[in-house]
Amino acid sequence: PWGRCTGDCGPGGVQSRAVWCFHVEGWTSHLSNCDESSRPPTERSCFRVCDWHSDLFQWEVSDWHHCVLVPYAQGEVKPRTSECVTAQHGLQHRTVRCLQKLNRTMVASDICEHFAPQPPTEQACLIPCPRDCVVSEFSPWSKCSKGCGKKLQHRTRAAIAPPLYGGVQCPNLTESRACDVSISCPLGEEEYTFSLKVGPWSKCRLPHLKEISLSERTVLDFSSDSNEQVTFRHQSYKAHHHSQPWDIEIGFQTRQVWCTRSDGKNALLSLCMQDSFPLTVQPCLMPKDCETSEWTSWSPCSKTCRSGNLSPGFRSRSRKVKHIAIGGGKECPELLEKEACIVEGDLLQPCP
Repeated sequence: PWGRCTGDCGPGGVQSRAVWCFHVEGWTSHLSNCDESSRPPTERSCFRVCDWHSDLFQWEVSDWHHCVLVPYAQGEVKPRTSECVTAQHGLQHRTVRCLQKLNRTMVASDICEHFAPQPPTEQACLIPCPRDCVVSEFSPWSKCSKGCGKKLQHRTRAAIAPPLYGGVQCPNLTESRACDVSISCPLGEEEYTFSLKVGPWSKCRLPHLKEISLSERTVLDFSSDSNEQVTFRHQSYKAHHHSQPWDIEIGFQTRQVWCTRSDGKNALLSLCMQDSFPLTVQPCLMPKDCETSEWTSWSPCSKTCRSGNLSPGFRSRSRKVKHIAIGGGKECPELLEKEACIVEGDLLQPCP
């Protein structure tokens, strides 16, 4: 095996190991009897860890992942519903890395292990037994639908308890069946059902100049099949953070609402009108990124005396938050930077 890393602190260290030449019968022989081209290396460079490196490197640990079932002997994983009484044994994993603090680059785990043992990457956990969906009994069949065409009856049931921890999903909660009597419809008078569709919210934006009237009121029409109108007032506020004024603008988000017929075609929005019609516009905060001051000058090097182990000192610089992020803007970056420094010269006093 490779020996300990020796030499200067940092990446200039050296590791060595012994290499032997073995006869096929198991006894050692002179190195010249083995093929020189296949001889393994006896030295390699390494990173020699010194005590002062503890301020430069650290373990980074992620959150524990979800608890998963321990596999069967055959490698199959599935909820053991019939065997489960209270809970099932599982495993959780997480990521553990050794990082250099200054630039957050990953380095060999041996460096961090010099100062602290590697945190565990796996632990036992418990998963509650799967709970299947529980539903009520079906209601009585409804009366046959009115009008012409194929008449239907419906019945429904409710979900009493939802499925949990990988249990069986709920079955259909509605059932339909055709009535015995069917009346033919005159041409063009087929019976349809209508459903309301709602799209996602758009990004927050300010109204265009042409949308703002002299009274600072904006009337926006977002419906394609109706004459609905939504009124929006553009507003701007002055916020104070660390005694500095900052504009906070109120924008708006929109979304589409449309009506579809049972045959897939669009229909007039009025045919899908309900008691509580969904909003098509809402106010929102315009996104603003975090704003920071400029970096301060580097502080003096913390090492002010000369020592024999050549360990460096440290210097730092900082910046302040001028405005925090709002409305989903970019979060603030790092506010403190720290780096190693060495003061050269023979005029430094020896360290006590």
